[in-house]
Amino acid sequence: MEARLRPTDLSRHMTPALSVTSSSEEVAQWLLANVPPAWASEVADHARAHCVDGAALLSTTGDDTIGAALGQVKFGRKRKLRLLVDSLAARPSSTPAASLDADPAVPGVRPASDAASADASAGASTGGEAAASPAGDGELDCQVCESQLQDECYALGLVKWCGDKLASDLGKNYAWANPNVRTALLAQLESHRKACELPGVSIVVVGNTGAGKSTLLNALLDETTVLPTNGMRACTAALIELRHEDTPPSAPAYRGEVEFLTQAEWDKELDELLDDLTPTDGPNAGRVAVGEVQPDSPSYGSWCRLYATYGDIFKNSRMATGEKGPENRTIYKYPPVEELRAKLVAARSITASLGTVKAVTATDARTFRRQLEGYMDSTTDLVNCRRGCAPDRFGRSQCFCGNYWPIVKQVRVWSRNWSVLSTGGVLVDAPGVHDDNSARDAVVKRKLKDADAVWIVSNIVRAVNDKTARDMLGEHFRRQLLMDGQFGALAFIATQSDVLDRSEAVRSLRLPAGTSLLQCAQARNQFTVQRLKQDFHAGLREMAAQAGSADADALVSRFDLPIFTVSSMDYQKLKGLRPADGPPRVWATPEQTLIPRLARHVRRAALLRRKALSLRRCRAMADYTRGVVALLEAESRLPATVREAAADAYQAREKELRKELQAACAEAEAAVRHDFETLVQPQLKAGADTATADAYRTAQTWPLNMHWATYKATTRRNGVFRLNMNEELTAPILKAVSVQWEQAFLSGLQRTLNKLQTRAEAAFTGFYPPLLDALTVAGVPASASSTLSSIRPDALMNTLSGTLAELKDAAGKQQRELSRGIEPLVQEKMGPGYVAATAEAGTGSPRRRGGP
Repeated sequence: MEARLRPTDLSRHMTPALSVTSSSEEVAQWLLANVPPAWASEVADHARAHCVDGAALLSTTGDDTIGAALGQVKFGRKRKLRLLVDSLAARPSSTPAASLDADPAVPGVRPASDAASADASAGASTGGEAAASPAGDGELDCQVCESQLQDECYALGLVKWCGDKLASDLGKNYAWANPNVRTALLAQLESHRKACELPGVSIVVVGNTGAGKSTLLNALLDETTVLPTNGMRACTAALIELRHEDTPPSAPAYRGEVEFLTQAEWDKELDELLDDLTPTDGPNAGRVAVGEVQPDSPSYGSWCRLYATYGDIFKNSRMATGEKGPENRTIYKYPPVEELRAKLVAARSITASLGTVKAVTATDARTFRRQLEGYMDSTTDLVNCRRGCAPDRFGRSQCFCGNYWPIVKQVRVWSRNWSVLSTGGVLVDAPGVHDDNSARDAVVKRKLKDADAVWIVSNIVRAVNDKTARDMLGEHFRRQLLMDGQFGALAFIATQSDVLDRSEAVRSLRLPAGTSLLQCAQARNQFTVQRLKQDFHAGLREMAAQAGSADADALVSRFDLPIFTVSSMDYQKLKGLRPADGPPRVWATPEQTLIPRLARHVRRAALLRRKALSLRRCRAMADYTRGVVALLEAESRLPATVREAAADAYQAREKELRKELQAACAEAEAAVRHDFETLVQPQLKAGADTATADAYRTAQTWPLNMHWATYKATTRRNGVFRLNMNEELTAPILKAVSVQWEQAFLSGLQRTLNKLQTRAEAAFTGFYPPLLDALTVAGVPASASSTLSSIRPDALMNTLSGTLAELKDAAGKQQRELSRGIEPLVQEKMGPGYVAATAEAGTGSPRRRGGP
């Protein structure tokens, strides 16, 4: 016969209070109960082996001493142990349910029974509001930030511990609940356990070459040289992802991973690069032009990539024909494409790394950068000889070493020194979309789609004096951000605020003749902010007009653009990071450079997101545990006949509740459908009609605005190269629908979910009183029905709120996919046309590619 699971089975892991009289075994048991399970056994065994009793443990001071006592060297673990001892040593341990519900002194964990008090106490205890208030731009208290991070870490450790213990007990062969309920509860528990790791806040940084991105990111990290220089040639650098990592002082301060393209991705790229260099007519038809290409040639980028990868194996591939020319010299021709491809495939000096990930570590930033640069960027010379390759038979230098940067897909970098990212921020240095390499281009687009925030970086002079910055906020980019729900997460960074001429600033800004250089810089900053905000709002109004929306003011009022006019160089000089570069040009304090303000912007965004997710995870586990305990108590206290009567009473009331909730969901679904049918669908049709009418005219402009080789390279890549043909064809659709899309699927969806929550809360609030009355009528003793008081409506409200938040996140991800679904459809339909255009050759082929 199966044993029956009792509520007390979930409490058997109780441990005695930790005190100066605790034995080493009691210390070990206390550690097993309170330390995250991934390393609990390790510290418990250490305590036993080294006879660490309560007096010894409680006498430790600081992170290092407690780490030494328990054999831990990692900073995060030492800090968690210090917090555990400081906060729990004087209090008795309890069951997971009690810890999460009844003990408000546990750092980062609040009573889930009272949502309002949980929000208030969380702000006070974890520093959520003090450290991360969205209002204003005051100094972030580093101690409070650290406290919040540690509280969250400890609280989520408790959640994971609780989940593991529950899974261990509930998964055993006990008889509890009916099979369907048991399966559902175990699946729900597994979901809670997987949610203990918090995601980072991804900030994608985009900007043209020369915008100062690398210097900006170095300054934010309080570095000068850690990031490799990008974009030195026509070939685009790879995406770099920057994160903070807690590591012990003995470990290398910097760690990186260089991910290379797969073999299949490079095979596709190789075919495209060779095709770019292969004429389809003339005396060299079908032969690859391996001779050096001029920088102004459309195929220069392709030649650079092949030469950088294969060196003179590629460049010196001309073949002797057996024919003689003037002075009886042998005539050489370019190699046929298939023969050269076979030769390059056999050259594995660089491409042997395809499909692998290279790990890089260093103790200092300069060494780390030098190691990364070997994989990241081209230098002034495309190929750097590393093995001392011998000259050719004519005495000319040659090299077969090659470089890695053409086959790098993305780079991930970590350091414990980057405190600006310690709250969970992730900086993504994006090289830009429409990369010549399709695999890297896909990575950048995916990062933009999944980003929590997007920064646009531009030189401050360009930001106000030409169209560079406004082009980056151009139509397609603005529309996609609006439809993604990212418009409110956009920020503009104007760099190099220290670079200005005083007399020119006085003249152009109409300042008094005696204005100082500092005052000129401040005035230009203010002008830049005003100008960019005007452009930003003008772009919103333009989108509203193009979409036929009469309520442009409402759209403008929903969004603002944070603008930072920064000086990375002056900040680094003022912080002593550039001692050899002289004094700062303009600014007198680091704060005036606005780099610290931008750093606070990063920390604040991460803290707010982490706080919301942490509270959601803790409440979810507390509510779940409380519900399971109540279920088991009911099963253990009530005889079978009473349980059956109680089940009948519950099911009768549950049917009414289900009807109310189904009606609320149906109303919400109808509202979403109505918004789509009245707002989105008509605009989609109108946009599609316009796109159809404009398609031929748009296609005819391509051969007029592109070199024939670039045109062919674009059609060879299914319409995406330095120009995205598919994007141009779909532009009328997105132009017509972007504003209505945001109204229906973003701001409109939020209003619908708010209404759904209000109705559901009312239904839950009204559920319990009639249920308790029904249980009394059914003969359920008051002592038994009182267990329902542990599952108060507040707990269900927490669950409801968390569920709706998850639903909103899922809907956001889904609509981002949908908003990008039009272009791939157009590309698929254009496939035969692209194939036919690529095959065109001979006189008049550019015109024929544009249409009949």
